Amino acid sequence: MRRSEDYKIVGESFEGTLPSAAPPLDSKKAVVPAVIDLLSITAMMAFDGVILGRFSSAALAGGGMALYLLFFLFTIFLTFVLGAALPISRHLGMGDRETASRLFGRAMGTVFIVGIVFAAVSFTFRGFIFHRILGASGEIERSAIQYFTMLAIFMPAIALNFTGTAILRSIGDAMVSMKVNLTANLIGACSSIILVYGHDGLGIPPMGALGAGLAIGGAQAVGLVLLLRHVIGGRTQVELRLKDMVRPEFRSLRRIVKTGLPVTLEQLIWMAGQLILIAFIARIGEAELAAHQIIMRLTQTFGVVYQGLAFGNMALVGHKIGAGEEESAVRISRNIRYLSLLAGAIIAVGVVILREDIARMFSYDPDVISLVVWLAPILALIQIPKSQTMITSSELRARGDLVFIVITCAITVAVDIVGFSGLSLFVFGWGLSAVWAAHGIDEIVRFVLHLKRLNYRIVKEV
Repeated sequence: MRRSEDYKIVGESFEGTLPSAAPPLDSKKAVVPAVIDLLSITAMMAFDGVILGRFSSAALAGGGMALYLLFFLFTIFLTFVLGAALPISRHLGMGDRETASRLFGRAMGTVFIVGIVFAAVSFTFRGFIFHRILGASGEIERSAIQYFTMLAIFMPAIALNFTGTAILRSIGDAMVSMKVNLTANLIGACSSIILVYGHDGLGIPPMGALGAGLAIGGAQAVGLVLLLRHVIGGRTQVELRLKDMVRPEFRSLRRIVKTGLPVTLEQLIWMAGQLILIAFIARIGEAELAAHQIIMRLTQTFGVVYQGLAFGNMALVGHKIGAGEEESAVRISRNIRYLSLLAGAIIAVGVVILREDIARMFSYDPDVISLVVWLAPILALIQIPKSQTMITSSELRARGDLVFIVITCAITVAVDIVGFSGLSLFVFGWGLSAVWAAHGIDEIVRFVLHLKRLNYRIVKEV
């Protein structure tokens, strides 16, 4: 069923459809590098958890709190990632590289300014946030502040590299994004070992959580240099020009913010829900918070496979919609959803079989290990619906149907994640297993709602 009023095909002109001669986008070039790229990012986060967990449970718990706070702040930059990537993708489908490059430059210039502001605020209020709001104390609080201090110092560079590579990944330049992030994450992984545990030969003392934050921040700064080399050198579909960064056009920025804001709201709601859970669990115990951080990092690592497929799906569907090929867009998204389901099933089986080995990889603490082993089957079951919601969300985003995603997310997070988890922990005393069961319920509900919405094949103006 089609709603004709929603089919005003978008672009700079509202007259009829966009040209159908959009350049073909190779699905392998869009999807495979995106999967490898995002896998390297979350693998680095998981490795960071392993390094911190073997240093101490407090370092793992505190470092995880700091890293998730960074993720929460960086949801703001998703405004510029999706807000720019969607129109850029459609302009590239029209063959209009000049407008696409201009939008890219203005998004990056704004991100740099916002990154500086975030760095100043984060550095100033870091103690208040972790102690008063998130409820950290003792060694956990000290580790969280040390970790986040380094992230705050490098925040402008992290923001630019995060935004730039994410936009490139979303528009089909996933190979460049992959090269940049693979290099940065390899540097971060190697340096974290030395900085966390110290190195007598180099005269570096053990830094714990402080060293882990320094490793991530420094590696991201290197990644930014590599990113600039590619986009300034004309090796990507879009160029980065200084004049576009320093001379913002408010009409373009307004367009970017209008398109990306619903995505930001969606992620802010989701991340706020996760931070509330962290604050809940921090008040229960160190072992519980450390185990929760391990499951979260595993969720992010596994999810990157689906996210890589989702980025490729969004790029492909966006190009097809820009070229007016609706049936092709539907077929591509359906096939990628089947591929994601297969990946989810394989991951689920692996989690169940290797659950004890995975737990021991992250920690020596027997209490933490037993909790992770207990939670692993729930984590495995979550992979099936999660593999589907990531792809359906990406098609909805490619269609510009962002407000629907926000409304769905707000309701399910409030009811399924925060509400059910709060009752489970503080009223019924069901523990972490109920918290993660709530995540599974949330994924199933959103998948059903997404499928019903996609049956209308709505395309919104952006």
